[in-house]
Amino acid sequence: MEFSSPEQFQEYAQGSGHSFVSIGLSQNNQELGSMLIELYTDVTPATCEHFMKGCKSTFAGGYKYESSPIHRVVKHGYIQGGDVVEGTGKGNPGFTIPDETFQIKHDEMGMIGMANNNEPHTAATQFYITLNPLSWLDGKRVVFGKVIDKNGMDLLRRVESSNCNNERPIPEILISKTDVIFEALAS
Repeated sequence: MEFSSPEQFQEYAQGSGHSFVSIGLSQNNQELGSMLIELYTDVTPATCEHFMKGCKSTFAGGYKYESSPIHRVVKHGYIQGGDVVEGTGKGNPGFTIPDETFQIKHDEMGMIGMANNNEPHTAATQFYITLNPLSWLDGKRVVFGKVIDKNGMDLLRRVESSNCNNERPIPEILISKTDVIFEALAS
């Protein structure tokens, strides 16, 4: 989805009832690009609020998404980031959030969901973005948004094609910037 002007985006955002964030990625201190993510605040309001907290300020313990790595790239599967503690995928921020709903499916590229420890109600800060439909995750992970811009989809494909060692990008890919672009009013 592309918008011809900031006004067109504002009109779309206000009419959607959803919130929108932008996530930028960098490698070797060079910006790779950014992706615009529409958050389904009408279906998963608590999960979206939690995710936006890490985008605009900090989680408990002072953690935030900015400067954390994309620590896993599973080709034809997903990219994963958001380990704000260690950056390895094993970090534990000391809290979890409940699984809100499994209503939204992993039915296309660009769906964003909360990673967990393969058990219900164990998500914390880590998230993944699908590179293909992943129906085997339906009912197991909470999907709460989607990458909606062409630049973001192109960025996902570039990250997917990164050189990796044991699914970890080499050199490291970092979340360079997070912005809440539009925040839906609570209903």
